[in-house]
Order: sequence, then C-alpha cells, then structure tokens
Amino acid sequence: MKRERTLRKRLAFGFLMAALIPVSIFAVISQVRLRSSLEDNMNGRISSNINNAGQCLDMVLDKYATILYDMCTDDTIIDTVEEIIQDQDDLDVNTSTLRHELSHICNRNDGIEGITIFLRNGNVIFYDRLNSSSTNSIWADEIVFPEIEKGEVYQGVTTPVTANEKKNYLFQIGRKLVDYKNIHEQLGTVVISINEEQIREALVTGMDNATYLLDGDTVISSPNSSDIGRKISAIQDTASNKYTEASNTKSGFTLCNEQPLEDYHMAIWEQVLFLCVIAVVSAVTMLFLIYRFTKPYLFAVDSLVEAMNEAEEGNFAVSVEVPDNMPVEIRRISGGFNEMVVHIDSLIGQVKEAVVEQKNAELSALEAQIDPHFLYNTLDTINWKAIENEQYDISEMVGSLADILRYTVKNAGGTTTIRQEMGWLREYTMLQAAKLGKKLHIDEQVPEEIMGYQIHKLILQPFVENAIKHGFPEKEGECCLRIIIRAAGEQLHIIIEDNGRGIAPEILKKLNDDSEEMDGHVGITNVRKRLKLYYGEEADIYFESLQGSYTKAHLFIPHQTARGNAVRE
Repeated sequence: MKRERTLRKRLAFGFLMAALIPVSIFAVISQVRLRSSLEDNMNGRISSNINNAGQCLDMVLDKYATILYDMCTDDTIIDTVEEIIQDQDDLDVNTSTLRHELSHICNRNDGIEGITIFLRNGNVIFYDRLNSSSTNSIWADEIVFPEIEKGEVYQGVTTPVTANEKKNYLFQIGRKLVDYKNIHEQLGTVVISINEEQIREALVTGMDNATYLLDGDTVISSPNSSDIGRKISAIQDTASNKYTEASNTKSGFTLCNEQPLEDYHMAIWEQVLFLCVIAVVSAVTMLFLIYRFTKPYLFAVDSLVEAMNEAEEGNFAVSVEVPDNMPVEIRRISGGFNEMVVHIDSLIGQVKEAVVEQKNAELSALEAQIDPHFLYNTLDTINWKAIENEQYDISEMVGSLADILRYTVKNAGGTTTIRQEMGWLREYTMLQAAKLGKKLHIDEQVPEEIMGYQIHKLILQPFVENAIKHGFPEKEGECCLRIIIRAAGEQLHIIIEDNGRGIAPEILKKLNDDSEEMDGHVGITNVRKRLKLYYGEEADIYFESLQGSYTKAHLFIPHQTARGNAVRE
C-alpha cells in the first residue's frame, strides 16, 4: 500500500518550491546579467586602455617626428650636407660641424640615443650617445632602414645595443633629407634612434594591464624588455588573460592589450557563492517556518498555495486576500508574501530601467569621442598637397591653422607664457587677415622682461577677434591693431587697441556692465566668467571707444611667474 504524504509535507514541498524556483530563476538571470555586465565593463576598459595607449604613443612619436622634421628643414644642416656631398669639406670641417650639431640635438632631447645621416654619396655621419662617440660605434653606422617614400617611417629594433654593460633596445624614425630649394633633389636619409623605454612608458595605461607594440607578430616594445623580439603568440597566456589588438595608424604597428581575467573570474564565483548561500538560507528558513506554524493555519493553505503558484508563473501582481478573522500569523505571512511580490516586481522594473540608462550612457560616451590627431594628420596631408602644387600661401595658412588647433587642444584651460600666447596670436591674426581680405598692421609693445610671465591660454583671443570682426570690415585705409602689455604694480595691464569704426555709446555702456548679457559678444561674456574663476576679484575689464576713431579694451590681471605664483614687489 502506497504511503500518502501528509498535508504538512505537501505544504512544505509546495512552499519550498515556491520560494526556490523564483530564487533560482533570479539567480540564473543575475548570473547572465552579471557576466554580460562584467564583459561589457572589461571590454570598455580594454577599449579605453588601447585608445589611451594609442594617443600617448602618437604624442611621443609626434614629439620625435617634430625634432626629425626640424633637422630635415634646417638650412644650416642642409647646406653643410650639400658641401660634404660636393667634396667641399677641407680638413673635415663640415663633417665635424655636422657631428657636433648631432651631438647637441641628442643631448638636448631625452630619449634620443643616436642620430645617423646616410648621405647620397655613400658617406655616413652619426653621433652615438650611448657611447658618446661620433667616430666609433658598433651600431650607429650599421643601421638597416627600409625605403622611405614620404614623411616619416618607423622601425622597431629587436636586437639590443650594449653600452656600459647595459642592454638597450631602440626604436627608430627615419625621414628623407631633401633640399627644399629643389624638393626633387634627395640629399640622403636621417634616422633618429630613441630608447625603447620612451615607447614603453607611453604604453602604460594602468597597473592592472599591459600593452605590447607589435610589428606583425613580433614584439618591438614590451613592459618586460626580455620579451622584445619574441612572437606575441609565444608570450600569451590565454587562460589567465584576454588579448585585444588594434592598429596604430600613425606608426603602422599593432597595439596588443593584455587584460588579466582574475578579477572577472573572482567576481563570477563570488556571485555564485552568494546566490547559493541565499538559496540555502531561504530553504532552511522556509522549512522551519512551515513545520513550526503549519498546524494552526491549515485552513488557509489553499489560498496561499494558489497565490504562490501564480507568483511561480511570473505573475507578480498577485496578492493574498486576508480575512479579518484569520490569526495574526496568517495575516503576517500573507502580508509578507504580498510585500515580497511587490518588491520583486519593483526590483525587476529597476533593473530594466538601469539597463536602458546604462546603454544610453554608453552610446552617448561613444558618440562623444573625438581623436584630435585625425585633424592634425588631415591638415598635414593638405599642407603637403599645397607644397607639391607650389601653393605656399595655402601651405602657410594650413600650418598656422594646425598650430592653432594644437595650441587650443593641448592643456586646454591651462596657462602659458606671454611669449607663447603672442606667437599664437600672430598666427591667428594672419588667418583672420586672410579671411578679412585686408592687410593688418600689428604693433606689439611687450617688454622682454615680462615675456616669461604666465597667463591663461586664449584670454586675449576674444578681444583680438572682436577688434577685427567689428572694427575693420568697413574700415578704409590702413587697419592697425596694437597689443600693449606692461607691468602696473602687482598686476599686468593689457591693452588691445584698434583704429576701426569704434563702438556706439549705448553698446559701450553695456560692455562695461558685468551684469549685461551681450548678443554678438559671447566671447567677452565668457572671458569675464573665466577671469572670475581664475583670479576672483583681482581681475577687471573695461572698454573705451570713440566712434570713427578707435576702440581700446583694458584688461587687468595679477602677475604670475613661470610657476604660476603671484609676483609680489
């Protein structure tokens, strides 16, 4: 005879299933979501690390490419090379002069371990900084460099150079040396050899990951120098790390990010353990409550079982009707059940809302990414196209625009010297003059002793722009712009003056009122706000003007030394 299960056991089984099934479903969903979230987070970190490494690498390469470009366009170096090629080098004077110049360039710039010039006639002139020699080197005159078609070519060296009992790995940048008076005449090739440590430091994006630089499958820069020259496949530990590769457009090499998986695996197992503990605790608690309180509440079993079955099927809108004549225990259980399903329903809604918000935030972050190096490279391409077509005015304007963009983007909101700000303004006014279609006469009255003082970047630009934009369009005769900077007590007094059409008295009054919002003069309003943030009440602006004659903008800001401290007399 089959033994029937008691109602207590049936209730115990039913309540246990009603409790564990939702927990299990929640656990599975949580695991899936956790894995997806962790993977998205890790992929985001990897993408950010690769982008940061790529940008830092581009900055380092730009730095040394600029040094190389300055060498290849230096008239003194070009003239000296031409004389050497034409055998006009009595007593090796030109060769010695050129070697001396190479040593100066190496010693002035950290990271450059040697410079080699391969002349068209087969001569090789070099300076080996590692061995402090320009005549004897085991590597500087033995460099094998690929053919250069245009611009810079990059090469990683996998064989170390030993100097002072230390192995040094090198990274090389090469460029054609051309007589710019006759761009079709190639004089030779210049190769700068920099220490691989410069590249290695640029690729560091954090303590929890590593980035390799690859030439094909060969490592040319690594956090561990012993890996240089090895195949990346021989280094990879795919069981413990995730490897992601991305191409670096500037150098043509490949960035390989190594992301440890230890934290990812640990988070997964911690979540699994936590859910198991929750399930066990829930089951034990449920059994205890059932066996302890079942007998007085058997008559309420049917309604409770029915409600739990509905919740088990995913209907979290269910609730248990509790008559007033029920014992307090039943009312508590029923009330607790009702609160539980409402809370679970609320949690599910919150989770869905959080997922949607996270995806929207990720999309917004992706849409906001801009790589300024794309603009620089594009302007550089336009510049070379202009030179090739002998459009030197366009080349000069494009070069000035590139300098303006680089100056604006780099350390935005930071400080610079008056000398650098004035240099930037010259290029800016050159472009504005081309846009205006008139020749501008710029009168700079800045004493040499204050050229090294610090001011915030782009503070003067809105005043210069307003003078050109509002003062000169209808001006007949010579357009003059005067920039005066002088020390006045503990402040700098800066005057931007133009001989344009002047400002109407009612507009002038509004310009000198801090509380006025001026349409068409947003730049001046922004400058006032910036000065307020930078200097508080120590800075001031006021304008004076005579219609048909002139306009002067007066700006007072505190002295700042090269270190950014206010100067006290």
